[in-house]
Amino acid sequence: MLSAIDEILWSLKDGKWHNLKEITENSSLTEPKAKMTINFLQEYSFIQVDENERKAKLRPQMLSFIDEIQRAEKEEASSHKSLESAVSIKEFASLRRSLKKI
Repeated sequence: MLSAIDEILWSLKDGKWHNLKEITENSSLTEPKAKMTINFLQEYSFIQVDENERKAKLRPQMLSFIDEIQRAEKEEASSHKSLESAVSIKEFASLRRSLKKI
C-alpha cells in the first residue's frame, strides 16, 4: 500500500489538478488501485478531490511538507559530498606524511 501512496503523491507533487487517467498513466497503478488510494488520501486530508471533475491535487500543507522533505534530502546529499571530500583530503594528507617518512 505504501508504494501506491508514494506513487499518487509523486504524481501530484506539482500542486496542480490531475484527473484519474493522468494519475494512472504516470504511475504503475491500475485504475481500481489508484481510486482506492485516492479515497484513502482524501479521507485523511492529504489531497483534495473534485468529485464532479474526477480530479485530485495535494492539499497545500502536504505540498509544503513534500517540498520540505525534498529540500532536506538535497541538503543531506550535499552534506555527504562535503564529508566525502573532507575524508579524501585527510586521506591525501596522511598519504603525503607517509611518503615523506620514506
